[in-house]
Amino acid sequence: MYSEMIPEDKKSEKKPLKRAGNAYLKYSQLGIQLFVTIGLCGWLGFKMDEWWNNGKSLYIIIMIFIGAFGAFYMLFKSLPKDN
Repeated sequence: MYSEMIPEDKKSEKKPLKRAGNAYLKYSQLGIQLFVTIGLCGWLGFKMDEWWNNGKSLYIIIMIFIGAFGAFYMLFKSLPKDN
């Protein structure tokens, strides 16, 4: 019923995709993912140091390294491969 009201030239027109915007969002998401992963692991290490209260910042350092390793692994895994 409604398709009869739309002119034929409007039906066949397709809008081009915005590829540049998609690439921008993809790479900004990667930066946010790095920040959140390392920050969350650092916060978890801080809480572990508070819980066991051994007077040293051992767990926060270990958790930041684990978070950084995991974040960079996911970063390299998601980047396009060169052929």
